[in-house]
Amino acid sequence: MLGSVNPRDVLPHPLSKFAANGAVNEGPYADAILKFVHCLILGEPDNPMRQAAEWFLFKSERAFFRSCVIAGLDANKLRRHLLCQQLGVEDVHFDGGANGGVA
Repeated sequence: MLGSVNPRDVLPHPLSKFAANGAVNEGPYADAILKFVHCLILGEPDNPMRQAAEWFLFKSERAFFRSCVIAGLDANKLRRHLLCQQLGVEDVHFDGGANGGVA
């Protein structure tokens, strides 16, 4: 019986706390965003995948936001959280723009 349980029925999606409407739209966009988050967290600074993750998660204007919309994620909330983690701060308030509200 236990072998037939789908883990997604028991465990929430890793990005569920950033869901815009209560649920993540699982699929290639959510998978790609999660992969970039893993590369950001686990990658060495000079690793090309980490550099791509930093661009996608912090600098891209269209790709990140469009992917988040399709995946059902609140792009501003996710980006703010990731930025806070990178900076080692509790919370950062900014306008959510691609440049973090910095001109």
